[in-house]
Amino acid sequence: MFLATWATGAFYQAFVPALVEDQLHTHSPLILGLVFAAYMALSVLGAPIGGRFTSAAAQRIGMIIFLAGWTGIMTAITIGTLPLFIAATIVAGVGQGIAISAATRGLLHDSTLADQAPIFSAIYLICYSGAAFPSLVSGQLSNALPLPRIALGYGGLAVAATLFTVLAARNPTPARPETPDTAGHRGEPHRHQDLARP
Repeated sequence: MFLATWATGAFYQAFVPALVEDQLHTHSPLILGLVFAAYMALSVLGAPIGGRFTSAAAQRIGMIIFLAGWTGIMTAITIGTLPLFIAATIVAGVGQGIAISAATRGLLHDSTLADQAPIFSAIYLICYSGAAFPSLVSGQLSNALPLPRIALGYGGLAVAATLFTVLAARNPTPARPETPDTAGHRGEPHRHQDLARP
C-alpha cells in the first residue's frame, strides 16, 4: 500500500507534466500545478473519512477508491480528456489518504512512545523506497516506451497493491489485559493451598 501510493506521487512529479502536455494537450503551468495538487493536497481528507471505519476496513475502502482513481486516470489518458484526468486524480488522492492514514493508525495501535520512532522510521523507509525505485526503473524504460505504457505499469502496481490489501488487511490485535492473578504471579508456579475447614 505504501509502495503503490508513494510511487504514484513520484509518477506525478516525474511524468505527469510531460503526459499532460503530450496526451492531454495543455501547456498551462497552472493546470500542471492543479493536477499535482489534486493528488497530494486532498489526501488530507483521508484521516477524517477513514476514521469512521476500522483500520482494516478503511485500508480496503481507501485502496479500492485509489484503484478506481487509477482506472479513471488510464481512461483519461486513452481518450485524451483533461477534466476526467483531474477528477480521477482527486479520487486517487482521497483514496490514498484514507488507506495510508488507516494503515498508520493500525501500526501505531497500542504502541508506546518509545515504539513510535522505529515504526515511523520503517514506514518512511518503505514510502521513500516506493517513490525512488519505481521512478528509477520507469525513468530508464521511458527511453524505450511511450508515457502511456509507463502509466500502465504504475496502474498495474495499483492493482497489485489493492488486491493484496483486500486479502491481507487485518485489524490490530488488542492488548490482552493483565488479571490480578497473572500480574501477581507472573513467572511463578501456581500454588494450591489447602484450607482447613472447622
